[in-house]
Amino acid sequence: MMLSLGARLPGWAQEFLLGFVYWFALVVVLEPGNAVAAHGALPLGRELLRLSGAGLLGAAVTPLAFALTRRWPIEGEAWPARAAIHLACDAALAIGLIVTAGVLAFATGIDRRPLPEALGDQLVLDGLLLFFAVAVLSAIAHGFFFYRRAQAALDAPPPAATGYLNAVPVKTRGRVTVLPLDAVDWVETQGNYLALHAGGAVHLIRETSVSFESKIDPARFARIHRQTIVALDRIAAIAALASGDATVTLKDGTALRMSRGFRDGVRGKFERQAE
Repeated sequence: MMLSLGARLPGWAQEFLLGFVYWFALVVVLEPGNAVAAHGALPLGRELLRLSGAGLLGAAVTPLAFALTRRWPIEGEAWPARAAIHLACDAALAIGLIVTAGVLAFATGIDRRPLPEALGDQLVLDGLLLFFAVAVLSAIAHGFFFYRRAQAALDAPPPAATGYLNAVPVKTRGRVTVLPLDAVDWVETQGNYLALHAGGAVHLIRETSVSFESKIDPARFARIHRQTIVALDRIAAIAALASGDATVTLKDGTALRMSRGFRDGVRGKFERQAE
């Protein structure tokens, strides 16, 4: 039932819920020698509150671990550099958790020692353990990342009879859905992603512009700039500029710049389609 509920939650909420369960279970199983334990056992109610607080605190950083994984997955030829980034960020998150927990314990009176002394002890006692815990969480995030990518590949529709893509899987509100390419007006490069503009919506997919262009029908789409591809049937007008470039105006009023190197080829395709 919990899995069914999680499947209906948006992606960030799934990550937060996973983080809460992970950190709650970690504190219950490991019970590191922290300042609370050093001052004796707490009443059951306060102990549950402490455990829940630890789970919530850990859950708050879990989406950061997932965002880090999405931005710099440890794969490809650059994996050593990305692994170093993850190790540095994992260490920073571990220190941040210790400092935050120490400040909260001091503010609520659970730990009455001077704050610098308490933080120093916690860094020595729990620093390595928390770094390992964050690193394991990063590994879990990578597992989810690769699972979601494999699932998206399985959910991708088969190529059309022409051999070109007719739809692509996209994430909408944390769920993977299928976007027909007939609905796409234009495509632009945004860092490591492509932004597919479809009506008033924008969908991001992780793919290079060159790779995507090789999979779509050149009779339906044309590149107008090294960062921009448009659907030919969405073009309303092409106006030449004095610089040699041109302005492509879409039927919804969007104005896009076209490089001079693409102008003649795109104009020819547009005119043939308009006939």
